Amino acid sequence: MEPSAAATPSVLSFGEALVGYGTVEDNLRVATSFTRFPGGADLNVAVGLTRLGTRATWASVLGDDAHGDYLIDAVAELGVGLAVRRATGPTALMFKAGGQDADPEVLQVRRATAFAEQAGTVLTTELLSFAGLTHLHLTGITLGISPESRAAALTLLEVARSHGATVSFDPNLRLNLWPDRDEMRTIVNAVAAQATIVLPGLGEGELLTGQTDPAAIADFYLEAGVEQVVLKIGADGARAWDGSETVTSRPYRVVPIDTVGAGDGFAAGYLDAFLAGQDLQDCVDQAAAVGALVTTRRGDLAAMPTRAELDAFLAPRVGQRQSMQPSAGLREPGPGRLTG
Repeated sequence: MEPSAAATPSVLSFGEALVGYGTVEDNLRVATSFTRFPGGADLNVAVGLTRLGTRATWASVLGDDAHGDYLIDAVAELGVGLAVRRATGPTALMFKAGGQDADPEVLQVRRATAFAEQAGTVLTTELLSFAGLTHLHLTGITLGISPESRAAALTLLEVARSHGATVSFDPNLRLNLWPDRDEMRTIVNAVAAQATIVLPGLGEGELLTGQTDPAAIADFYLEAGVEQVVLKIGADGARAWDGSETVTSRPYRVVPIDTVGAGDGFAAGYLDAFLAGQDLQDCVDQAAAVGALVTTRRGDLAAMPTRAELDAFLAPRVGQRQSMQPSAGLREPGPGRLTG
């Protein structure tokens, strides 16, 4: 029997998208040739989930400009549900260079964008009813962009919890969005404490909790009421805790060409498995596999694998856990990812 619409997992991901301009040249100072692509953490997760077979809706505000038009056209072809408003002001931009041998150079232009100034316009009566939705995904980027976007995110968090939905939260720190580090820790940790799942990188966990030991970082959030803590720990893969067990992901060997978007793919892989009722080990294994796959392609949305591609990637690796080498796809983001 097919599950009812109400029983079928359906995710709402809320946040700003960007129009990206990427180059294979080493740095932005000398680059002259760029390829345009759509991106943005919250949109990446929605697309990643959709490609894996989980229904997802992306909610956002885009500028009433050519870049906003481009994003609407690009996303319309990807099968993601849209709850998008248009408003005066520019659409956010991102410029990216290099990335094959290290984390790429990334420059994001978010100041006074339509989303930053008018994110609250997305909160329509229909969206606030949370009809047909079972899960909310948020990132710390949305909390840091502006007071307006933060207020909209907190409203959706309150609505989701009031409807009994599960919530995932990726701190996804961009330090340039947070001039006051104490304020950042207070706000980000307060939202994390209301989430079902928290997905920090090791560096983010250290910065947010003051702890350096992965288990201590996990305990910080578990004691705050989080049900599952999933920590990306670089070359050692990822580890997950749920208060009763701790598991470590399988490692996957890949040749990375672009690490931007790997964390979003990781989140999509984890949430897809979580919402399908998989156990903790299967969730973190799938997350690591998707994150590794994303690093083998350029572009944000285009890098997200389909279910068939993920299955093909995993098939020859069944039973080979001990022989695998750590995946560069789970490399801890470098300073550029925290500050760009």
